[in-house]
Amino acid sequence: MKIIIELSHPKHFYQFRYIMNHHQRNGDKIVVLARDKDVLIDLLEANGIEYVIPGKHGKSIFSKLFITPKIIFNYIKTVRKFKPDTILSKASPYAVFAKPFCKAKLAIFPDSEVVKLTNKFVAPQSDLIVTPNNFSVDYGHNHKRVGGFFEETYLAPGAFIPDIQVLKEYGISPNTPFFVLRFIGWSANHDKGEFGFSNQEKENLVELLKPHGKVFITAEKGSVPESLLPYVSKVPAKDIHHLLHFAQIYIGDSQTMATEAALLGTPSLRYNSFVGQHDMSNFKVLENTYGMLKNFNDFSFLMKEANKMLGNPSLKQDFLERRKNYFTDKPDLNHEIIQLLNNLNQEASSTHKSQL
Repeated sequence: MKIIIELSHPKHFYQFRYIMNHHQRNGDKIVVLARDKDVLIDLLEANGIEYVIPGKHGKSIFSKLFITPKIIFNYIKTVRKFKPDTILSKASPYAVFAKPFCKAKLAIFPDSEVVKLTNKFVAPQSDLIVTPNNFSVDYGHNHKRVGGFFEETYLAPGAFIPDIQVLKEYGISPNTPFFVLRFIGWSANHDKGEFGFSNQEKENLVELLKPHGKVFITAEKGSVPESLLPYVSKVPAKDIHHLLHFAQIYIGDSQTMATEAALLGTPSLRYNSFVGQHDMSNFKVLENTYGMLKNFNDFSFLMKEANKMLGNPSLKQDFLERRKNYFTDKPDLNHEIIQLLNNLNQEASSTHKSQL
């Protein structure tokens, strides 16, 4: 089999890593198409994975519109040369344009119900849509639900083993409490009109936390005010989940890292304007069903909750126990996804044979 795996976010590297390794062990050929987003390229290079960048994405609406035809052209050029049987992506509109040029099956893995481009354009053109079982949107007969969040493919106890020795290499002592803050740039198409922390709120957070331990900030480029640059973490992206696991509290306006922290047994406070009645279902489930995460769109309420947590000496142990209970009797999510892809690949193989 020939497979294209499109990665547009660091999370997708981790999410598809098991799938990638599985197919390579089976002798399948893989091409990785990557977006130069955040630390994604650093992760690929640190793991020795070859990749192709179809084009540089701009931040403004004008620059994105200007570069989109070039990205589509390069994407089509790649699929015509490689002739994949299957294309995997989160929910790529580029794959939809390229698919007719190679007759590949398209499998997507959307994790947010609020992205209109996915719901209206990408999903209807896809041959397999895989989502967590709590997903509130129904994509029809090609929609398959799996028994967990995609972050479990790389953070379940069987997939990730926390190692304090990794942090010691960066001078972080296991005896000193620390906190992780995550700030994003809010430049994605689906982030238009939305917001996270203001610079003043970021500074207030650090002032609240620093008397209780060290503060480590991980952030997208340009999202840290100059006054907080000394707090930016030196831990590289490849080891960030060790940092998250051993933190006392995680606070951020990122979607992905909030879920990652919760699944790693770290009290997770998420703050942004998506929070509310129409919020994504995974965050509602993690808060209301499992108590592993709290969502806020009011900064004063978040600060009150953070203050309350700082006064709880058993907080971290309580959340580690919640993680243990969450993963009790959980299915192997990677195995579920591999089975779905095997079925799709068999369809692709049968289609190609019938065309010969």
